[in-house]
Amino acid sequence: MKLVAFTISFVAALSSVGSVSAENRGCTDLMSTYIIGLYQSGFVASYPARCEKDDSGGGLASGYINFTTGNGDALEVIQEYQKTANYTGGFDKYIGTLKKLAATHSSSTAGLDGYCDLWTKSCKDPNFFATQIAVANSRYQAPSLKYVKKLGIQYAVSRSVLYDTAIVNGPKDTSDNIGGLVRATNAMFTKNTPGNSGSMLSINGVKVDEIAWLKKFLQIRLSKNGAGDKANVNGYLYIIKHGNYDWDSPVKVPGPDGKIYTVRC
Repeated sequence: MKLVAFTISFVAALSSVGSVSAENRGCTDLMSTYIIGLYQSGFVASYPARCEKDDSGGGLASGYINFTTGNGDALEVIQEYQKTANYTGGFDKYIGTLKKLAATHSSSTAGLDGYCDLWTKSCKDPNFFATQIAVANSRYQAPSLKYVKKLGIQYAVSRSVLYDTAIVNGPKDTSDNIGGLVRATNAMFTKNTPGNSGSMLSINGVKVDEIAWLKKFLQIRLSKNGAGDKANVNGYLYIIKHGNYDWDSPVKVPGPDGKIYTVRC
């Protein structure tokens, strides 16, 4: 996995959009982005430019967290990009189609000829990459941080799991989104649950070890999402098993291809 070139472009992009909030942890958030990108697209070095048919029914999936034409986040990226200095108008012809597809959550790719080529070409503009990061932060990371704060989460691995869950399941408070999964997990704890992580959460008036909570959360998420979510969940369980909770050292993680990758800032 080649990370150096990507790290430079990512840091440059972050300088354009700023940090998502006071909870942004710099290096560990950067590592989280790498790991999430690995599971979303299968690789890291050039995934902001990736664009292809979405095998889960989202139309076309593109960019560093698989922004899809079917759920509206690709449209949001493009509309924000239209506001930037270097935008030249290339995506204008797709806006009407993208709005219709997003409104109906359609998997259709009709009317999107040339879209993927344009997405990939646009990634040569740092502003387009920065826009992807900004939209991911506001649409998915910011909602996940609300649960980080509410639960009293301390560790980088837990923050990353919640961010990843907001992307995979959705950032809302409904039963099948991140909010529902958090509630389902909390309901499993009715007595004090000690552990060795060094971080205790207050859940339903009882004390619960953070990593015990996180493992239960991942178990519930996998049961909800099925086999398609196995690589993500198993990757985080691998990190947990090896005890690297706060990512103060490089993180080893299995990719979707089964290989073990080392992720660092």
